Amino acid sequence: MTEPLTEQLNQRNASLDNKLRPSSFDEFIGQEKVRERLLLSVEAAKQRGEPLDHVILSGPPGLGKTTLCYIIGEAMGVQVKVSSGPVIDKPADLAGLLTSLNRGDILFIDEIHRMQRTVEEYLYSAMEDFVIDIMIDQGANARSIRLELPRFTLVGATTRAGLISAPLRSRFGISSRLNYYVAEELSRIVKRSAKLLDVSIDEEGSMEIARRSRGTPRVANRLLKRVRD
Repeated sequence: MTEPLTEQLNQRNASLDNKLRPSSFDEFIGQEKVRERLLLSVEAAKQRGEPLDHVILSGPPGLGKTTLCYIIGEAMGVQVKVSSGPVIDKPADLAGLLTSLNRGDILFIDEIHRMQRTVEEYLYSAMEDFVIDIMIDQGANARSIRLELPRFTLVGATTRAGLISAPLRSRFGISSRLNYYVAEELSRIVKRSAKLLDVSIDEEGSMEIARRSRGTPRVANRLLKRVRD
């Protein structure tokens, strides 16, 4: 397969994934306790006119951690900036992300447990006091500059919650774990996705896909697209 065609297919798949992604708490199926807790926190923050407290979402891949972050951003009416732990390998990278945020914006860091420890330590003051200290120059000319940050919300996602250090974990005000879905919930997700893809499917067919999805919506949607093909 030629490279341009591969790129076109990847873009098409990404577009389909975004199309299937719920955009509100009402559209999000499953994870009832997590959804209710987040919805309550969002509504309370909006009534106070404050940014949402920092959120940590943990659980196996494909269960909806990224989707929930975008839903939170939509509900709060703010922008969501996305990065991942392995990509942010220098304090300057983190500083660039933080200083580009506006008040209330969300910084989503996927696989946050894989962030370099030196970078992680810069997050402590950013999350708690909304300031960050940057070193300028080196040696005898080295000096520290303190940058004031707007009040933002950090949403961290991790598949390995046990690898997050205690100092970082303690700075998250809201902690939620996503669990595998039951077949009935996945069947509802399959029927919703089929409707968005303009594919007809009956109850028996959606349940057959759900049973083979290993409790994961991402797998269910992938199987649905293969069945459609």
